[in-house]
Amino acid sequence: MSKKKNSETIPQRGVAKVNKFVIAFSLIIVACFYGPMMIFQEGLQGLADDMYKLLTFSTDWFWQIAVVACIIFAIFLIFSKYGDIKLGGPDAEPEFTTFQWFALLFCGGSGAGLLYWGVLEPINYIAAPPFGLEPMSVEAAQFGEAYGIFHWGISSWATFVIPAVGFAYMAYVRRQPYLYPSYACRDVLGKKVTDGILGRIIDAIVIIGMVGGVGTTLATFLPMICDLGASYLGIPRTLATDLIFVAAFGCMFGYSCYRGLYSGLSKISDLNMYGIILMLLVLFVLGPTSFLLSQYADSLGVLFQNFIRMSLYTDPIGKSGFPQSWTVFYWAWWYAWAMYMGLFVARISKGRKIRTLVLNMLLTTTLGCSIYYMTFGGHTINLIMNKNINLPAMLESQGGVATITYVLNQMPLAKIVVPLLVIVMLISQVTAVDSVAFTMAQMCCDRIDDGQEPPKWTRILMAVTLVLCVFGLLLVGGQRIVQLSSIMTSFPVVFIEGIIAVSLLKWFKKDFQLPGAANLQKITHYDEKGIEVTTVADNSVEQQNVYQQDGALTSSRIPGKGAIVK
Repeated sequence: MSKKKNSETIPQRGVAKVNKFVIAFSLIIVACFYGPMMIFQEGLQGLADDMYKLLTFSTDWFWQIAVVACIIFAIFLIFSKYGDIKLGGPDAEPEFTTFQWFALLFCGGSGAGLLYWGVLEPINYIAAPPFGLEPMSVEAAQFGEAYGIFHWGISSWATFVIPAVGFAYMAYVRRQPYLYPSYACRDVLGKKVTDGILGRIIDAIVIIGMVGGVGTTLATFLPMICDLGASYLGIPRTLATDLIFVAAFGCMFGYSCYRGLYSGLSKISDLNMYGIILMLLVLFVLGPTSFLLSQYADSLGVLFQNFIRMSLYTDPIGKSGFPQSWTVFYWAWWYAWAMYMGLFVARISKGRKIRTLVLNMLLTTTLGCSIYYMTFGGHTINLIMNKNINLPAMLESQGGVATITYVLNQMPLAKIVVPLLVIVMLISQVTAVDSVAFTMAQMCCDRIDDGQEPPKWTRILMAVTLVLCVFGLLLVGGQRIVQLSSIMTSFPVVFIEGIIAVSLLKWFKKDFQLPGAANLQKITHYDEKGIEVTTVADNSVEQQNVYQQDGALTSSRIPGKGAIVK
């Protein structure tokens, strides 16, 4: 009996054991949501529009307050003494250089969506501005770039902070091998709850949220990349050209999967950052530099002046639908990515202080996104307001992809910039999709011990699932179905993130002591074998609590006095 029990609790090295319930539950829910899209296709556009309005107008306050709460929690981590905690211990060294760390974080969290919306957002905001402003006015143009930076700035990245710090703390301070959302909720919901069916449902919900987030991104990315490529080559966009670009995406994705995080993703992210810097420099130097800088400075002023108003804007009287169509959509989209980014950032942040991690996520990435908007958003505003090109009418008649292609072709050295742009976007999405597929496959396993990886077939299954969901969104068509996908799949993630925040505070209180104004003192230690060593008050004895690999306490002992079996 004991041999059988041990063989069940300690998996073999190499390949982790798959949790069939998590896979089945998540795939069933995904099929129920995305399956009808493939069947009814364009016939669902009206229903999607009605459902989106119903959900956003009834929950707009919820999303706004949730994101503000994330900002407040992030500020607490920065200014509290817990920000001094070093992930991995005082002697831990970072596994990536600062540049590589930022490149992985920025590319994993932004991707090609930054370019897509960086062009389309200013057009939409000028044509249908917030706060009751007159369309196509100077005031509308002032908010055109400011609102884009707001949607890709501190507020959005703050939604990643709680899972990132939570999972990193679990991995490098508590040294737990269970990097799953359900395990992070254990200190709040209880072991019996999180180790049971509800815990598996929590993990499956997070997987479903990732599908919604990635589906939204790829549904905007793939048509744009195919249209840009065909336009650059001067050929009509056909199924054959689409397949060529998709095949190129698949080859880069395959390389990244094969090489893994350290030799694959890090190198690809480095290359991507160099490409982004080169592209932005060319557009900035050869473009309307003076206007871009002036518009950028003015936009920052508008953002700082109206930040609180924008953060809580729901327009319940005017019912313009602006915050529901844009801000609520963005917050849901970022929440859909939150758990993936938390797990991903945890994997690359060993050796960093919590304060450094949070500041990098909030400030450095926001700066990078704002420079994107300064370049692409500023160029778009210049075409509308100074060149008198009616981009809103083009967007209305020809759609977003054709409008983006036109705008990019108006940029200086378009013959050089456009192919560079295509390469940068491909690399960005390879970085993101590869990481998401691996993370989803990881959460489909019972646990991942040191030296183990999810079975390859689970990673392939998750990648195929993502692609099929994107097909469903593209078959329906229209922006509403893409936005609805984010809202519906990410709603439960907000509550899970709140539970992780409470768990993190409980861990801080248990593991560290804050004696007045003195430095932070660690009172609970965890070794690499899962042994919790807690220092007793008289500092003369150490009590060791030994845990099974499922987290259950098996025994406690005081060195030299034997073990007390629980």
